[in-house]
Amino acid sequence: MSTTTIKHNKSTNNLIQVRVPADLKERTAALFESLGTNTSDVIRMMLLRADETKSIPFPIRTGAYPISANERIREVVANFELEGMPLDERDLQELRDYELARTTTEELRQKAIAEYKGR
Repeated sequence: MSTTTIKHNKSTNNLIQVRVPADLKERTAALFESLGTNTSDVIRMMLLRADETKSIPFPIRTGAYPISANERIREVVANFELEGMPLDERDLQELRDYELARTTTEELRQKAIAEYKGR
């Protein structure tokens, strides 16, 4: 774990320390730097926005979908059919595997690339 310290020049401000894994701190620090800011300023912005809106300033999700995997699959199939692109059985199996977490987006991407290169 790594400690991020948020400081401000005013002597009346308090110090906040946050413990995060070192790799997360490094990745986000690089991201924020590429955006022209830093971790302390981003956290300060988040706290100011929370105070301003009286809420958490970004959506919080439980990770649970409001509909089942089968309902999501039926929705995807219907959308493809509306576009005139019906899915074949192989497509449906890949969609089922993805929705049921038996495969990852990266694995599907690599498979599609390999298939494309094999044509």
